[in-house]
Amino acid sequence: MLPRVCEPPPVDPKLEADAYREMDHEEVNRRFVLDLLESGPVGPRVIDLGCGPALIPIALCELAEQVANGNLDCADHGSDLSNLEVMGVDQCIEMLELARVELEFSGRVGQIQLEQVDLNDLDALQSELAETVISNTVLHHLDNPTNAMRLAVKTLRPGGRLFIRDLCRPESDEEVERLVDLHGGPSTDAESPVGPRQLLRQSLHAALTLSEIQEILKSLGIETDRVKMTSDRHWTLDCTRPEIEN
Repeated sequence: MLPRVCEPPPVDPKLEADAYREMDHEEVNRRFVLDLLESGPVGPRVIDLGCGPALIPIALCELAEQVANGNLDCADHGSDLSNLEVMGVDQCIEMLELARVELEFSGRVGQIQLEQVDLNDLDALQSELAETVISNTVLHHLDNPTNAMRLAVKTLRPGGRLFIRDLCRPESDEEVERLVDLHGGPSTDAESPVGPRQLLRQSLHAALTLSEIQEILKSLGIETDRVKMTSDRHWTLDCTRPEIEN
Protein backbone atom coordinates (compact mmCIF):
# COMPACT_ATOMS: atom_id res chain seq x y z
CA MET A 1 0.00 0.00 0.00
CA LEU A 2 1.30 3.44 -0.90
CA PRO A 3 1.88 5.75 2.07
CA ARG A 4 -0.15 8.94 2.14
CA VAL A 5 1.85 11.93 0.87
CA CYS A 6 0.17 15.28 1.57
CA GLU A 7 0.04 17.75 -1.27
CA PRO A 8 2.74 20.44 -1.30
CA PRO A 9 1.52 23.97 -0.56
CA PRO A 10 0.94 25.91 -3.78
CA VAL A 11 3.82 28.18 -4.77
CA ASP A 12 1.34 30.49 -6.51
CA PRO A 13 -2.21 30.01 -5.14
CA LYS A 14 -3.77 32.25 -7.80
CA LEU A 15 -2.08 30.35 -10.63
CA GLU A 16 -3.25 27.03 -9.19
CA ALA A 17 -6.79 28.35 -8.65
CA ASP A 18 -6.93 29.60 -12.24
CA ALA A 19 -5.58 26.28 -13.53
CA TYR A 20 -8.23 24.38 -11.55
CA ARG A 21 -11.01 26.57 -12.93
CA GLU A 22 -9.82 25.94 -16.50
CA MET A 23 -10.31 22.18 -16.09
CA ASP A 24 -13.57 20.66 -17.29
CA HIS A 25 -15.45 19.55 -14.14
CA GLU A 26 -18.97 19.99 -15.53
CA GLU A 27 -19.92 16.33 -15.90
CA VAL A 28 -18.28 15.25 -12.61
CA ASN A 29 -20.01 18.10 -10.74
CA ARG A 30 -23.36 17.31 -12.33
CA ARG A 31 -23.02 13.65 -11.38
CA PHE A 32 -22.21 14.61 -7.78
CA VAL A 33 -25.29 16.84 -7.53
CA LEU A 34 -27.61 14.33 -9.19
CA ASP A 35 -26.39 11.57 -6.87
CA LEU A 36 -27.02 13.90 -3.93
CA LEU A 37 -30.55 14.80 -5.05
CA GLU A 38 -31.54 11.27 -6.03
CA SER A 39 -30.39 9.48 -2.88
CA GLY A 40 -31.88 11.48 0.00
CA PRO A 41 -33.36 14.74 1.33
CA VAL A 42 -31.52 17.99 0.68
CA GLY A 43 -31.73 21.33 2.47
CA PRO A 44 -33.34 23.74 2.59
CA ARG A 45 -30.02 24.96 4.08
CA VAL A 46 -26.88 23.43 2.59
CA ILE A 47 -23.18 23.98 3.38
CA ASP A 48 -20.51 23.05 0.83
CA LEU A 49 -17.19 22.52 2.61
CA GLY A 50 -14.34 23.44 0.27
CA CYS A 51 -16.52 24.98 -2.43
CA GLY A 52 -13.65 26.19 -4.64
CA PRO A 53 -15.04 28.36 -7.45
CA ALA A 54 -18.60 27.49 -6.34
CA LEU A 55 -19.39 25.33 -9.35
CA ILE A 56 -21.16 22.68 -7.28
CA PRO A 57 -23.31 25.17 -5.31
CA ILE A 58 -24.33 26.73 -8.62
CA ALA A 59 -25.07 23.34 -10.20
CA LEU A 60 -27.04 22.34 -7.10
CA CYS A 61 -29.22 25.46 -7.26
CA GLU A 62 -29.78 25.06 -11.00
CA LEU A 63 -30.72 21.37 -10.85
CA ALA A 64 -32.82 21.81 -7.71
CA GLU A 65 -34.74 24.55 -9.50
CA GLN A 66 -35.38 22.21 -12.43
CA VAL A 67 -36.63 19.50 -10.05
CA ALA A 68 -38.87 21.96 -8.18
CA ASN A 69 -40.35 23.18 -11.47
CA GLY A 70 -40.96 19.64 -12.73
CA ASN A 71 -38.40 19.92 -15.52
CA LEU A 72 -36.11 17.21 -14.15
CA ASP A 73 -37.22 13.82 -12.84
CA CYS A 74 -35.82 13.02 -9.43
CA ALA A 75 -36.84 10.76 -6.56
CA ASP A 76 -39.12 12.56 -4.10
CA HIS A 77 -37.43 12.64 -0.69
CA GLY A 78 -39.61 15.38 0.76
CA SER A 79 -37.10 18.17 0.13
CA ASP A 80 -38.30 21.74 -0.30
CA LEU A 81 -35.98 22.53 -3.19
CA SER A 82 -37.84 25.73 -4.08
CA ASN A 83 -36.35 27.50 -1.03
CA LEU A 84 -32.78 26.21 -1.21
CA GLU A 85 -30.09 28.31 0.48
CA VAL A 86 -26.43 27.39 0.06
CA MET A 87 -23.30 28.51 1.90
CA GLY A 88 -20.01 27.78 0.15
CA VAL A 89 -16.94 27.90 2.37
CA ASP A 90 -13.29 27.63 1.38
CA GLN A 91 -9.93 28.38 2.94
CA CYS A 92 -8.36 29.72 -0.26
CA ILE A 93 -9.14 33.39 -0.89
CA GLU A 94 -8.11 33.03 -4.54
CA MET A 95 -10.76 30.34 -5.03
CA LEU A 96 -13.38 32.52 -3.37
CA GLU A 97 -12.51 35.39 -5.69
CA LEU A 98 -13.20 33.09 -8.64
CA ALA A 99 -16.40 31.95 -6.93
CA ARG A 100 -17.69 35.52 -6.66
CA VAL A 101 -17.24 35.95 -10.42
CA GLU A 102 -19.09 32.69 -11.07
CA LEU A 103 -21.98 33.75 -8.82
CA GLU A 104 -22.29 37.06 -10.64
CA PHE A 105 -22.25 35.31 -14.00
CA SER A 106 -24.85 32.72 -12.95
CA GLY A 107 -27.14 35.22 -11.21
CA ARG A 108 -27.00 33.28 -7.91
CA VAL A 109 -25.53 35.99 -5.65
CA GLY A 110 -28.67 36.16 -3.52
CA GLN A 111 -28.98 32.39 -3.16
CA ILE A 112 -25.38 31.37 -2.45
CA GLN A 113 -23.33 32.86 0.37
CA LEU A 114 -19.53 32.64 0.43
CA GLU A 115 -17.25 32.61 3.48
CA GLN A 116 -13.54 32.07 4.02
CA VAL A 117 -13.23 29.24 6.54
CA ASP A 118 -10.29 27.18 7.78
CA LEU A 119 -11.57 23.60 7.63
CA ASN A 120 -9.05 22.60 10.32
CA ASP A 121 -10.66 25.01 12.81
CA LEU A 122 -13.51 23.38 14.72
CA ASP A 123 -14.71 26.82 15.82
CA ALA A 124 -14.81 28.22 12.28
CA LEU A 125 -18.56 27.59 11.91
CA GLN A 126 -21.45 27.58 14.34
CA SER A 127 -23.12 24.36 15.40
CA GLU A 128 -26.27 23.07 13.69
CA LEU A 129 -26.28 25.51 10.79
CA ALA A 130 -27.70 23.33 8.02
CA GLU A 131 -29.81 20.30 7.20
CA THR A 132 -27.28 19.12 4.60
CA VAL A 133 -23.48 19.32 4.49
CA ILE A 134 -21.68 18.33 1.30
CA SER A 135 -18.08 18.17 0.15
CA ASN A 136 -16.58 17.00 -3.13
CA THR A 137 -12.91 15.96 -3.47
CA VAL A 138 -11.68 18.28 -0.74
CA LEU A 139 -10.49 16.07 2.12
CA HIS A 140 -7.38 14.89 0.26
CA HIS A 141 -6.17 18.51 0.12
CA LEU A 142 -6.01 18.66 3.93
CA ASP A 143 -3.15 17.53 6.15
CA ASN A 144 -5.66 16.52 8.83
CA PRO A 145 -8.97 15.55 7.19
CA THR A 146 -10.37 14.34 10.53
CA ASN A 147 -10.78 17.95 11.67
CA ALA A 148 -12.85 18.77 8.59
CA MET A 149 -15.02 15.73 9.23
CA ARG A 150 -15.63 16.84 12.81
CA LEU A 151 -16.51 20.33 11.57
CA ALA A 152 -18.94 18.82 9.04
CA VAL A 153 -20.74 16.85 11.75
CA LYS A 154 -20.82 19.86 14.07
CA THR A 155 -22.49 22.11 11.49
CA LEU A 156 -25.27 19.58 10.79
CA ARG A 157 -28.60 19.89 12.53
CA PRO A 158 -29.94 16.80 14.34
CA GLY A 159 -31.05 14.29 11.73
CA GLY A 160 -29.19 16.21 9.05
CA ARG A 161 -27.47 14.58 6.08
CA LEU A 162 -23.75 14.36 5.34
CA PHE A 163 -22.76 13.67 1.72
CA ILE A 164 -19.03 13.55 0.97
CA ARG A 165 -17.16 12.24 -2.07
CA ASP A 166 -13.40 12.06 -2.41
CA LEU A 167 -10.58 10.27 -4.15
CA CYS A 168 -9.32 6.92 -2.91
CA ARG A 169 -5.56 6.33 -2.74
CA PRO A 170 -4.47 3.45 -5.00
CA GLU A 171 -2.33 0.57 -3.80
CA SER A 172 0.60 1.18 -6.17
CA ASP A 173 2.38 3.77 -8.29
CA GLU A 174 1.38 1.76 -11.34
CA GLU A 175 -2.30 2.16 -10.45
CA VAL A 176 -1.80 5.90 -9.87
CA GLU A 177 -0.33 6.29 -13.33
CA ARG A 178 -3.09 4.18 -14.88
CA LEU A 179 -5.71 6.51 -13.38
CA VAL A 180 -3.74 9.60 -14.44
CA ASP A 181 -3.61 8.28 -18.01
CA LEU A 182 -7.32 7.48 -17.90
CA HIS A 183 -8.63 10.66 -16.28
CA GLY A 184 -5.86 13.28 -16.36
CA GLY A 185 -6.05 14.30 -20.00
CA PRO A 186 -3.43 13.98 -22.75
CA SER A 187 0.21 13.49 -21.80
CA THR A 188 2.91 15.97 -22.84
CA ASP A 189 6.69 15.70 -22.80
CA ALA A 190 6.93 18.40 -20.13
CA GLU A 191 3.92 18.30 -17.84
CA SER A 192 3.05 21.53 -16.03
CA PRO A 193 3.27 21.43 -12.21
CA VAL A 194 -0.25 22.89 -12.17
CA GLY A 195 -1.52 20.86 -15.12
CA PRO A 196 -4.40 18.41 -14.69
CA ARG A 197 -2.20 15.29 -14.85
CA GLN A 198 0.20 16.40 -12.15
CA LEU A 199 -2.57 17.76 -9.92
CA LEU A 200 -4.46 14.45 -10.21
CA ARG A 201 -1.27 12.50 -9.49
CA GLN A 202 -0.61 14.53 -6.32
CA SER A 203 -4.24 14.21 -5.27
CA LEU A 204 -4.23 10.42 -5.62
CA HIS A 205 -1.10 10.16 -3.47
CA ALA A 206 -2.71 12.45 -0.85
CA ALA A 207 -6.09 10.72 -0.81
CA LEU A 208 -7.41 8.52 1.98
CA THR A 209 -7.96 4.81 1.48
CA LEU A 210 -11.35 3.31 2.20
CA SER A 211 -10.03 1.79 5.44
CA GLU A 212 -8.60 5.15 6.55
CA ILE A 213 -11.88 6.99 6.10
CA GLN A 214 -13.65 4.14 7.88
CA GLU A 215 -11.35 4.65 10.89
CA ILE A 216 -12.29 8.34 10.93
CA LEU A 217 -15.97 7.44 10.78
CA LYS A 218 -15.58 5.10 13.76
CA SER A 219 -14.13 7.96 15.81
CA LEU A 220 -17.18 10.08 14.93
CA GLY A 221 -19.75 7.42 15.73
CA ILE A 222 -20.74 6.89 12.08
CA GLU A 223 -21.35 3.37 10.79
CA THR A 224 -18.51 2.36 8.50
CA ASP A 225 -20.81 0.77 5.92
CA ARG A 226 -22.12 4.25 5.06
CA VAL A 227 -19.02 4.80 2.88
CA LYS A 228 -18.63 2.88 -0.38
CA MET A 229 -16.53 2.90 -3.53
CA THR A 230 -18.63 4.61 -6.21
CA SER A 231 -16.15 4.80 -9.12
CA ASP A 232 -12.71 3.52 -10.05
CA ARG A 233 -11.19 6.38 -8.02
CA HIS A 234 -13.87 7.75 -5.66
CA TRP A 235 -15.51 6.75 -2.40
CA THR A 236 -18.78 8.34 -1.26
CA LEU A 237 -20.11 8.81 2.27
CA ASP A 238 -23.86 9.28 2.69
CA CYS A 239 -25.16 9.28 6.27
CA THR A 240 -27.17 11.16 8.86
CA ARG A 241 -25.65 13.11 11.72
CA PRO A 242 -24.61 10.85 14.58
CA GLU A 243 -25.59 11.60 18.16
CA ILE A 244 -23.06 13.97 19.69
CA GLU A 245 -22.25 13.63 23.36
CA ASN A 246 -22.28 16.89 25.31
